[in-house]
Amino acid sequence: MKFIFGKEEDFFSFLESVGKKDKAAIVSHTDLDGVTSALLMHEILKSRGIDIQSINFVNYGMGVFDELSCKLKKENISKVFLSDINEDSDLEGFERFRNQFDIFLIDHHPSESGYKNHLLKSPSHDCSSFVIYNLGVKVTSLDKWKKLVCAAMIADFSYTDDENFRFIKNNFPDASKEDIYNSDPGQLDKTISYALIYFRGEQRRIFDILLEHKTDTLEKYRGIVEKDTLATLGKFRQNAEFYPDANLYFYYYNPRYSVTSIVLNILSKEKPDNTFIFASDVMDDARFSKASSRNQSGNIDMNLLMRKGIHGLENASGGGHVKASAAKFMKKDFEKFKENILKALTYAK
Repeated sequence: MKFIFGKEEDFFSFLESVGKKDKAAIVSHTDLDGVTSALLMHEILKSRGIDIQSINFVNYGMGVFDELSCKLKKENISKVFLSDINEDSDLEGFERFRNQFDIFLIDHHPSESGYKNHLLKSPSHDCSSFVIYNLGVKVTSLDKWKKLVCAAMIADFSYTDDENFRFIKNNFPDASKEDIYNSDPGQLDKTISYALIYFRGEQRRIFDILLEHKTDTLEKYRGIVEKDTLATLGKFRQNAEFYPDANLYFYYYNPRYSVTSIVLNILSKEKPDNTFIFASDVMDDARFSKASSRNQSGNIDMNLLMRKGIHGLENASGGGHVKASAAKFMKKDFEKFKENILKALTYAK
């Protein structure tokens, strides 16, 4: 496996540096790739006899590292394993955080931070759980987690890379790129991803269920979220604004559940050459709005587009991948964000 920054040996050296007196924390993102990454890291650390004092799931955004720092200090944490965390979402906070703890970061988001120490940065198409799986099999058996890893790869579109798809195909011969969501791991992706949406903010609950191999208990929540997904999809098709000069569909709506990513994945697969942006309120902070974007053709860089969208806006953050990215900004700046997006897309043509 190739890395943009770092080498496998860096991770194993950090692993060896964890002493008996150290208390370790795992910090990961809130989506399926993040939860799977945390679970695999848990298995690796457990196999090495490392004391895992704390497991945390965080979203990207300003202030997240400072808040996390306060919590980990109270727990006397000395070593922190971060996965699927985009440090660019709060660079100043990340700098403070890494100066307070001995950290190792495994991530696949494009970054402009310049941070290269204690880091494995993989290409965007190699999701963090796949990277950690490939590291982990060198020190412990992870065979029982192959299906979950494949599900995370599908959720994060890692399967679109031919080499990554071969991993899925070798383990699930009936899988095809064209009908990936109806494969065994594709169905598992839906079940867990919908449960993560239903139990928003309770990622540790899902983590524990997966660790105990009780995924079947999540099936009942899938239908509830699927219903909201179909309703939101219908409203998007009916009410979204279309800007032909920018080849952009833009929609502001607050669904009952956080189904934005699922809806955008469906729409962008149907029309891969179009850009889709779905904006909504930030549920736990009325001052802010957030936006998610997709363009599956890769012809328009969503990571760059979101950065252009928040240019000049206070307390804003944004970034992600070429084909999928997100931003958060103050609600009062919504029209300016939209204006920046339209200018960027019109200029790009």
